[in-house]
Amino acid sequence: MPEPDSLHLFNTVRRNTDSTLTLFPLSRISFRAGFNHGTHEGPSFTSVHNGGDVQLLQWFRNASDTYTGGVDVKLVKRTSLSYDQFYVLYKGDSTFGLTGANYPILNGNGLKESLGVNTLAATTCGTGANKSAEVVNGIANPYCSGTIVQSQVAPTRTTFPTEQLRFSSHYWDKLAMNGRILYSGGTSDVKSFNETFNGLLTRTFLRQEIDTGGLANGALAHNKRVDVNADFGIEAELNKYISVSDSFDFWNFRSPGSNSVTANVWAGTATTPNLNILTPLSAVTNTTTTTPNASFLNQKIGQNTILAIISVTPQIKLSGGWRFKNREITDPGDDLTWHENWALLGAVFQPSRAFRINVNYDRMSSNSATADTPANSFTRESPDKSYHVRVRATVKPAKWINFAVTGNDYSARNDDPLVNHVEHNHDFSFATSITPMEGLSLDFDYAHDDFMSQTDLCYLFVGTAAYPVPTPATASTGTCLQTATNPTGTLPAPGTAVASQLYLGSGSYDAPSNFFSGAFNYAPLRYFRFNAGARVNATNGTAEQLNPLMVPGALQSRYVTPFTDLEIHIAPQWAWHGNWTHDGYHERGPQSLLPSRNTYGDILTLGVKYAF
Repeated sequence: MPEPDSLHLFNTVRRNTDSTLTLFPLSRISFRAGFNHGTHEGPSFTSVHNGGDVQLLQWFRNASDTYTGGVDVKLVKRTSLSYDQFYVLYKGDSTFGLTGANYPILNGNGLKESLGVNTLAATTCGTGANKSAEVVNGIANPYCSGTIVQSQVAPTRTTFPTEQLRFSSHYWDKLAMNGRILYSGGTSDVKSFNETFNGLLTRTFLRQEIDTGGLANGALAHNKRVDVNADFGIEAELNKYISVSDSFDFWNFRSPGSNSVTANVWAGTATTPNLNILTPLSAVTNTTTTTPNASFLNQKIGQNTILAIISVTPQIKLSGGWRFKNREITDPGDDLTWHENWALLGAVFQPSRAFRINVNYDRMSSNSATADTPANSFTRESPDKSYHVRVRATVKPAKWINFAVTGNDYSARNDDPLVNHVEHNHDFSFATSITPMEGLSLDFDYAHDDFMSQTDLCYLFVGTAAYPVPTPATASTGTCLQTATNPTGTLPAPGTAVASQLYLGSGSYDAPSNFFSGAFNYAPLRYFRFNAGARVNATNGTAEQLNPLMVPGALQSRYVTPFTDLEIHIAPQWAWHGNWTHDGYHERGPQSLLPSRNTYGDILTLGVKYAF
């Protein structure tokens, strides 16, 4: 069934109001207050996989109100103390209902249903004398999956009361300190909930289902998040050659929650006679179940970084330090801890005002800290080893020209034999600014980025003659082989083909891209200014294709944006302003059943500015 527009089309608007007030900003004690109100709302579409992949009309609405207040006290010379209070109220009031119920049901006395977005003329439903195509002469077969009613209401209310205490002091010339402590106790509630489906779902014989909240007074969920975080930093200049600094960061959150769903289900069985979308609810079995759930997640992170800087000469500075990070995650049945150790090295070389180069090198190693922690990283794609090299250089050979060059080399891996994750991000960028004369300047920028990642992954695939198993997938091996340490793996022996089984993929992703930007600015007179230029971003990447319908998309694309801007002063304090921008986006690469995206647009802005 053709779909000329997106099934998830948004036609929303954002509105924002923001105001702040500061009293006595120059006095020893000053006060601050503020308010922000923001909404994001409007009609939109979504879809749900139930009685067909049906489209839903959703009134999307999120709103938040933020109240702030604070006081700043200047205690003594170069020393201040601040207290802040924040209160955020979030309201989520999105609702949806069925749209596109366009097919009259056979013998339904005018009742209509939605068959979903994937309505195929070749699809048949029913058995025996009742077997026919899904749609015949515009009339829906009642034995096919379809939806008559689909709706949901789940108003959400979340509050974030937060208080914060900060201080900063440079009272002594060679010693500086700053610190902060914050406490937040947020709560989130869904105090009423209703999701209703009426139709037919043939794979489970479902005729109708009404889900409501199972907590007190029909509430669906209650969650709480308690967050405590703090940091403290101190820097001391020991002498004119050596300075040391130490910073400590702490973060601890606890997130307990509970929810309960009451499901009221009307469903038949494989032996229910003549089950179809018009079958009376009294002819099928009605069951009611309530499923409560309670859980929690706690995470505590402590990190300390100590760094020393040595001025070997006025032109050369060296730095070295160490960072230790402790992460502890607790949830039902788990108490896991990891330790990270970082080596931090740096150097600055500035032989003259015309040339400066900075070099930094970081190296990290992560290890499990307890016998109950099975892996050296807290997620599959979190590295247990990494290094990062950054080089930045600036050159100013003359007053009218500047050059800047940056190199970035990041590599990381996770050596877990069930993960085998590797990634890198190589970046090189160059920028120059040229001002050969007053009123004329030129800017050129170029950057090359190469991001790559690869991770063992398992996926289920049923190969056919039209869509064979992707190359170079291997069945029932490595991560995808059931063992004592991998009980969720698949059962077949290596090399044994079955109708449906897990395959090992590499999850490879490589996205090299080139970015160029060039512009010139010309202002021969103080009444006239003109600039123009272009930005180009081109990506030529690849990824493991696990679905025959996949296309490279943005992995093989080009984005071109030429622009121009003109400003003419027509009177004192008045100026005429015009701007033009063209956006052109083009995807390349092999085609499939899904077409590549090619879009373009022009934006012209004309206005008058008044400066006062």
